[in-house]
Amino acid sequence: MLLAYSGFMSLPRVRTMPARQVLIFPLLVTAVLVATLPPFVHAAPIRIAYSSISGAMLPLWVAKDKKLFDKHGVDVELTYIRGVAIEALLAGEVHFVRASPPAVVRSTLRGADLAIIANTIKVAVFSLMTKPEIRRIEDLKGRKIGVSNLGDSPDLVLSLLLERWGFQRNKDLTVLAIRGGMPELLISVVKGFVDGGMISAPSNLRGIKMGLRELVDAADYGIPYINSPLSTRRSFIKSNRDTVLRVLRAYYEAVQETRNDKDSAIKVLAKYVRIDDPEILAEVYRIYGQKQLQKTIAVDLESVKGLLKGLAGANPISFVDASLVQDLEREGFPQTRTR
Repeated sequence: MLLAYSGFMSLPRVRTMPARQVLIFPLLVTAVLVATLPPFVHAAPIRIAYSSISGAMLPLWVAKDKKLFDKHGVDVELTYIRGVAIEALLAGEVHFVRASPPAVVRSTLRGADLAIIANTIKVAVFSLMTKPEIRRIEDLKGRKIGVSNLGDSPDLVLSLLLERWGFQRNKDLTVLAIRGGMPELLISVVKGFVDGGMISAPSNLRGIKMGLRELVDAADYGIPYINSPLSTRRSFIKSNRDTVLRVLRAYYEAVQETRNDKDSAIKVLAKYVRIDDPEILAEVYRIYGQKQLQKTIAVDLESVKGLLKGLAGANPISFVDASLVQDLEREGFPQTRTR
């Protein structure tokens, strides 16, 4: 049943807002909303390629899995590209690479606009793994030594060792390229296709458990060598400098997280190297997460000189852009001072 009502309804009194306040209020709301949003994120994902399954990649993996890139406002995709990471960078398929240092140098010398912008290990970190009957360096004479690719880091580091020992390549011993990565090289040594191989962790540690001998740990020689550079194109730095700095802030923080949170770092390591042996994981972490890991991401020019040995007239500075780490230093980021 409907009831008729002939009077006026008593409405609540509404207080109107002055025109100036009407204009300012939406701006204040917008400011509050912006302040609560995540930091700026690059419109498209930033792709970073790494070229080997090695403990040297640990800070990169930590940055991704602990969401440090997200924290600093970049959406990063990691991708494993073996052998052609530099080519992917030059083709624009990825934006950064953790790739073989010699490949960066070769491409730069051919005219590519590449720059090394950070580094995390400044000595050569490879082991010469041999069959157990090879007990001394002198026993290498007449033998076959395998490397993953001729001209890449394991091969170059082997050349530096041969020079120290007074050996001549292809006279005192033979160096062979074994198709594939470190796991394939390890199997080649175990099965006797070669007598030894320049192998990095964790594959070298697996080799010890399979009966091989670690004849030489190159790191014990303290050979200056830019073992773990992060590189990009100079044109990308020029047009996306803020994004590059965000990536470096996350990368630096990942180095600190790796050093300071062993348990978490080992979990990340196990995920990417696909090994669940606690002894191997602990040793890989000791090498790459503590002993050889820099406290900074600065590029040491002496380590670049080690990479350039044999290239007469090559200037280490021409391969490096140190200005980005210097920007972080000016921001007050701790322990980023260049040397």
